[in-house]
Amino acid sequence: MKRILTILVFYMSVMSISFAQTCPDSNHPHAIDLGIGVKFACCNVGASSPEQYGDYYAWGETNEKMTYDENHYLGHGNQYFKNRKYIDYGADISGTQYDVAHVKWGVNWQIPTKEQMDLLKDRCKKEWITYKRVEGCRFIGPNGNSIFLPAAGSRWYDETNHVGYSGGYWSSTSSTQSSNNTKDSFFLFFDNSRIEISHRDRATGSSVRPVTP
Repeated sequence: MKRILTILVFYMSVMSISFAQTCPDSNHPHAIDLGIGVKFACCNVGASSPEQYGDYYAWGETNEKMTYDENHYLGHGNQYFKNRKYIDYGADISGTQYDVAHVKWGVNWQIPTKEQMDLLKDRCKKEWITYKRVEGCRFIGPNGNSIFLPAAGSRWYDETNHVGYSGGYWSSTSSTQSSNNTKDSFFLFFDNSRIEISHRDRATGSSVRPVTP
């Protein structure tokens, strides 16, 4: 009897993890309707499946690079570099030429705004899980559909930090805060104990999870 119960518990655990992602087939990406008013993609920009980390981008940039810091950021805005020309991205880059989801995936996809990230955080149930041997957070919508965001960490200088321990996903919305002489933008942060919308240095290499209406 004990052996049967053990097998049953294991089976239920595996089943719950296998349904961490609501995708109809393996032809990613899919637009997942979570019942919150906007559809989130099933995987990150640069990934071909939900559990892959994908690529890392500085805010407003559309290409990966070797080094992520304020000196290599195109929209730096550092007053001490007066002879360098920087990009003014504006208050929100969603749907613009600076939106990597829009550029890489086409006009139907965009980086989520802060308000759309707020919907994901506030209206979905959250749980830290291991999905296909990858640590991350599952977001379950009011309608029962779900997406998995891997804990991809972030890029700074030439290193990838906190992989498997936390995830940081850009929103398209600028913040009034600044770090390291560079303006900040809002992003979704999570680890195994908390989920929040915060702001970070735009020069940081971070993940992008697109949305579509």
